[in-house]
Amino acid sequence: MTTVPTAATPAQLLARLRTTLPKALPTTLTTTGPHPTAPDDLYEAYIFALVIDAARSVGYSVQFVNGDGTTATVLHLRRSPGRIASSGRPGGPPFTHAVLSSANRPDLEVHTGILVVGKSKVAHEADLLILPREQADRCRRFDVDPPSSSAILSLEAKYYTIPVALSTAREFLGLSKDLSPKQIVFACTIASASAMALLAGTSSVEYDDGVLPRRNGEVSLREYVRRLLRNYKTRR
Repeated sequence: MTTVPTAATPAQLLARLRTTLPKALPTTLTTTGPHPTAPDDLYEAYIFALVIDAARSVGYSVQFVNGDGTTATVLHLRRSPGRIASSGRPGGPPFTHAVLSSANRPDLEVHTGILVVGKSKVAHEADLLILPREQADRCRRFDVDPPSSSAILSLEAKYYTIPVALSTAREFLGLSKDLSPKQIVFACTIASASAMALLAGTSSVEYDDGVLPRRNGEVSLREYVRRLLRNYKTRR
């Protein structure tokens, strides 16, 4: 079990994201005003930031791009499950994703909150997904959801102020049986000992609890993603 998120945690998550973004790129996420961003949405944005940071640490260049391929002028991440082919709500800012580039390897895209298709042909939400840009372009072109088998990483992010229960870990393992990315990860703020024991006994998934700014879980998850992206760069 690890430290429980506090009232200050949402602002810390947003601050961590902002340290990752270019100074000239504002975000629609906020912790103030009449419509603050929900903590679970901030948590997905924070995980997004950890992935970007890990990518840069192993030599990827990062661009922030809209669904139509134009350069983003504001970071606007999904706040509910959506389709990769959707560029945004009418009249609102376009959804943003990141493009990771490295010499001699196909580009990757990093998305939050998009639907992926499992082995059963049922669509599930991926809180964070890394997939080849070529596959993402194909899905946008044909207006289809990406198959989970095309993904480098699918990640489930749980922002809880009470420990993740054993039942939630079981639900995740059930979901993992229908998904087939190269790697599937469960990341959360705090978890019960029984939930972690169940995940620890399942070799097909990776997990980290205590994933919060300046906590051990943050270091562990960042290093895991760092190794994954480094291996993608170097293995043919």
